[in-house]
Amino acid sequence: MSGPVDALPPAQPAKSRILITLVVDTSSSMSHLGRIDELNAALHGWRRQISAYTHVMRMGEIALVTFGNGHVRVIDPRGKESGAVGQPFVPMTDFDPPRLEAGGVTPMVEGIQQALDILGTRKQQLRSSGIPLANRPLMYLITDGAPTDDQGRLTDRWRDLAPVLRKQEEGRHLLFFALGVREADQEVLRGLAPESAYNLGEMEFSKVLQLVSASTEKVAAGTARNQGASEIYQQVDQHMQMREWLGHHG
Repeated sequence: MSGPVDALPPAQPAKSRILITLVVDTSSSMSHLGRIDELNAALHGWRRQISAYTHVMRMGEIALVTFGNGHVRVIDPRGKESGAVGQPFVPMTDFDPPRLEAGGVTPMVEGIQQALDILGTRKQQLRSSGIPLANRPLMYLITDGAPTDDQGRLTDRWRDLAPVLRKQEEGRHLLFFALGVREADQEVLRGLAPESAYNLGEMEFSKVLQLVSASTEKVAAGTARNQGASEIYQQVDQHMQMREWLGHHG
């Protein structure tokens, strides 16, 4: 006869992982019209929202990289460490980000490169521990501007980064989404993510993050492991009815 529920052994941690990386613009433009306050509120609201996605909560790990204030920073997603972060990826259940501040220029290229670096390290750690990925990692760029150099001048160095992202996609190592709001440079977004760039206009950050969670759940719960990136992007787009939805809310 089975014992009482509280006598059962604790649930084992998931034997596979889904890695999610948010690469977020915190440059000075985000201080305009309370955008950074809106983003902070949205991130905490998203924490509650994504708890409904069981696949993601069970297997997900998340990292948060910002570019702008403080140049490029790897933020502790738990909101506990203020300096160098020992482990950039934490379980989704621990996601409780600190308050982000806006300022500085827009080192978008360096931010994405940093995100790729910490992702590569985490994948190697999991591989060494014998823990497989449930699917390829997802990376979401969220920006309201265009990449600049250290002096705040517009730069086209993103053109060198685009082939790196394509190679990652072709090798089934990454899914990359570029989500632009307000004055985001659409040429840059389309260059970085030809099949997964979205012009979200004046959309609130809370709704932007709803799109992140919906696409994440679609990939986590689906059979995308053996599909090419183009097919996955198309399915995600259809699943969210993204373009029709944006047509009514853009």
